Amino acid sequence: MHFDWSDFIWTLINFFVLLFILKILLYKPVLKTIEDRKKSIEESLEKAAKAQEEAERIKAEYDGMIAKAREEAREIIAKAQKTAQAEKEEIIATAQREAQSLLADAKATIAQEKEKALRELRQEIGNLAVLAAGKILNRAVTLEDHQKLVDEFLNEVKM
Repeated sequence: MHFDWSDFIWTLINFFVLLFILKILLYKPVLKTIEDRKKSIEESLEKAAKAQEEAERIKAEYDGMIAKAREEAREIIAKAQKTAQAEKEEIIATAQREAQSLLADAKATIAQEKEKALRELRQEIGNLAVLAAGKILNRAVTLEDHQKLVDEFLNEVKM
């Protein structure tokens, strides 16, 4: 076995030339592509982080708006209930006042009717008394006598 130095040197030269060509043609472009891809991924991650932060900020803002809307709804409901209660109390008070007024009117009407009935009853009793007195006396009672007897009887009844 014989070792040929010239083949060895040519092989080394070819190897380094190939290595140089590969470095220029493949290594630098592949390295640049990897570096570009790395930057692209980093930018995407930064954008994703910013988008995440923005989404969280918007979510917090919407949560605040929802909480505020719920509180406003509670306040509106409480106010409506308070207003309804006040209206209910006012309606009840008005109905009670009207009932008291109707009751007072009814009592006044009853008192008037009672007084009227008593007057009519007294008048009728007076007339009957005059008739009875006339029959007892066996004579006709004049209008003047009749009125005098009725007045006397009514005065006695009132006492």
